[in-house]
Amino acid sequence: MPGPYRSCEVTLEFADADYLFRLPLKRIAELEEKCGAPIGTIWKRVCLTGDYKANDLIETVRLGLIGGGMDAQDARKLIERYCDQWPLQEWHKHALAILGACVEGYEVAEKKPEAGAPKKQKAAGTDTSPSPPATRSASKKASRRKTSTTSRSGSGKA
Repeated sequence: MPGPYRSCEVTLEFADADYLFRLPLKRIAELEEKCGAPIGTIWKRVCLTGDYKANDLIETVRLGLIGGGMDAQDARKLIERYCDQWPLQEWHKHALAILGACVEGYEVAEKKPEAGAPKKQKAAGTDTSPSPPATRSASKKASRRKTSTTSRSGSGKA
């Protein structure tokens, strides 16, 4: 059974509003060309090592806007309007989120049932404890554990 649905797009507050950012394959190819490196290297520079170039950040944001549905000219104008006003840390924050969506994806939250929708009933005999099962069983085992006087070498001398 597949895991939870993962989205490759993210909505972020940017400049003057909330915008959708996405890097589909066509935009990834353009990002690689603009930054002179494959997506894996850009990912490492921005998200792991911090050895990024300013262009890695700005192009990630610009192409993310275009991939999210914004017209290319509007994206360029928006970037130009805010490019010199922000410290690199702001661009870095956005590029991290956009590349995170592109490379790893984000789990999509389950929709909550509508106010009038009937609630699902639990099967008979299900546990109603607020703790997840793994937490409950781990804490029970921990409370029953005895302390050992055997050393790591197994000699029994501490």
